[in-house]
Amino acid sequence: MANQKIEIAEKLETPKSLKILCIMSFIGFALAMAQDTSFYLTYGSIQDVIESSDQTTWELLETKFDLLQDKGINIHEADGKTINEDLSMRISLMYIYRSILDVLALLGVSMMFIRLKLGFVIYAIFQAAYAVIPFVMFGAAGGIIVGNASIAITLVYIALFLTQKRHLIR
Repeated sequence: MANQKIEIAEKLETPKSLKILCIMSFIGFALAMAQDTSFYLTYGSIQDVIESSDQTTWELLETKFDLLQDKGINIHEADGKTINEDLSMRISLMYIYRSILDVLALLGVSMMFIRLKLGFVIYAIFQAAYAVIPFVMFGAAGGIIVGNASIAITLVYIALFLTQKRHLIR
């Protein structure tokens, strides 16, 4: 009887590889949420940020703006000095969408941590949407706005969780 309980407990325990992946995802979600939220706030009030920012912040924004200009997205108004408010608000909106998708994907990771199969489906759908939304909203320039490395990391994590899918039992 005692051996049966030990076997059942061992079967229900989350495998170490899945635990590590879930913990790494929780940390990644916290960082992504902080970054997406800060970008939401930055692009939501871009003129104020530009007027009050230090040199380093302005140079980072200017580099991104130059890359967008090269892709044919006009970031400046007709006067050449002020930032296009509509574009800035669209970028801000994209980042809040990404924050919401992050929370929903986090639900999937939480479910996988307790080994629920539905967790992988939820996670994969919302992480795929998280990776695709910049391209849906901005076309090829979405990779510049968000960063191709960030999108690649998202897709790698989906693949990593796919390798752990066999550990999901319920």
